[in-house]
Amino acid sequence: MMKVFLVDDEIAIRENLRNSFPWEENGFQLVGEAPDGEMALPMIRDLNPDILLTDIRMPFMDGVQLCAEVKRMMPWVGIVILSGYDDFSYAQQAISLGVKEYLLKPITAQELGRALTRVAGQIAAERSAQEDMESLRRDVVSGNQFLREKLLASLFTEEGDRFEDEQLMRQMRQMGVNLAANCYVVIDIAFPLKDEARARARTALSDLAEATGGSVFTCGMAHGSRALVLGDNERDVEERAYSFANSAAHLPQLEGCEALLLSIGETVNDYYDIRRAMKSARHVRHVAVGQGASRRIIGVGELNDATTLLNSLELSPLYERLQYAPEGELDAILAEYTGSLPDSGGIELAVGYLRIAAVIAARRIVEDAGADPQQALDEALIAQALRAEDASGLDAVKALLRAALECRDRSGQGVGDTPVGRARAYLSKCFANPNLMLQDVASEVGISQSHFSTVFAQETGITFTQYLTGLRIAKAKELLETTPLRSSEIAFQVGYNDAHYFSYLFKKHTGVTPSEYRKSNKNQPDAE
Repeated sequence: MMKVFLVDDEIAIRENLRNSFPWEENGFQLVGEAPDGEMALPMIRDLNPDILLTDIRMPFMDGVQLCAEVKRMMPWVGIVILSGYDDFSYAQQAISLGVKEYLLKPITAQELGRALTRVAGQIAAERSAQEDMESLRRDVVSGNQFLREKLLASLFTEEGDRFEDEQLMRQMRQMGVNLAANCYVVIDIAFPLKDEARARARTALSDLAEATGGSVFTCGMAHGSRALVLGDNERDVEERAYSFANSAAHLPQLEGCEALLLSIGETVNDYYDIRRAMKSARHVRHVAVGQGASRRIIGVGELNDATTLLNSLELSPLYERLQYAPEGELDAILAEYTGSLPDSGGIELAVGYLRIAAVIAARRIVEDAGADPQQALDEALIAQALRAEDASGLDAVKALLRAALECRDRSGQGVGDTPVGRARAYLSKCFANPNLMLQDVASEVGISQSHFSTVFAQETGITFTQYLTGLRIAKAKELLETTPLRSSEIAFQVGYNDAHYFSYLFKKHTGVTPSEYRKSNKNQPDAE
């Protein structure tokens, strides 16, 4: 089933397309929608649709800009343009961007169905042709391509000297490849595939690198592949590295590989230090594998982040939820766990699970703060928490965790200590800004968009868009329960200028409309 993402600034058009077109009956799934390109872009990156259905003229970021960004980041996405203007210049721009269909409004369900079916057929044919041609490509690869990869692989050996590296650069330049840059990063790409599957993955990575226009080069290695990323400065090369890694992880040849690991090494500023960058990327892979990291993409800067490479105990989620949480969120987080406890049978086992998880979490939080758990945590309090045999005894668990969080905050290792921690703190204060975008938060915490998007999703378990939406919906629930504000007013207060879009999102996440949610709560009268 092909996934479709819809972008149009007119709510009436989005509602009509959403509700009148039989998506699933025609083999499509509408996975998301947005009122403008700027809001759509991070959602598209998160949801990875097959087809983008977008208007041309929109505020903030128009359809042409959106299409250009999507084609740059995700060249496999098929694009269908909707326009209320029979404007030849727009059509020209759309064609230059590789848009597959250009439809004039108003459009009927039949017209949309035919257009989507044509695009889906083209995408399926392209994917099939790509698969059919991969084995043929390997047989007709030019000598230059083969030699280029061999030369690049020599940069990733253990030893080398300056003379050999200069000679290699000259040889590559003679083949039309310029390796001169201000910054370099190496990505170690490990995938335990064999024979034809491994060859297809390497070819796909090589094709992806070719599409970067000379900023990324790949070569095969025994355990998978390695990529050399070139950039103008540290921020630029980091953005390119994480962008390439994200695209690589979504390649059809690699997406289903459960053990895929993309390890991003340190940034170096000298061509002659590429081997050091390679060793750094390899070190990241070894540490990640040795400690059971569950992330698919991990950078050298994250090795110092305690959430990255902790052991894989089943009890770790409570620790992960609490590590950077403000102390004021403790009650709410524990309520999620205790709220799921059974009413009768099995409660002792469930409470036992929770109290052990709490003790482990408390110890780790204190250790992360650089303190000794034996000195920072009262042994009597630990013993009391471990003896809590029913739900009523969870006060001791809460007291233990609060002591750990207080120790963390005193040490300065709290919410704002990591990029994701700082981002969460920033979002808790600024989530109601309707213009808030992923790039704003990435800039606030001082890392590139691609790096932030990757680390945030891997550390929290959800995408940035899902997290921000969750904050807004949670606040909307609170306002519906405690105030008589109309849903349109609440929409504005939680960051949505479009009340219809807010209602759609609210129902999508809660299963009921804002009005229905309010009626189920007796604290406030229905103000709709």
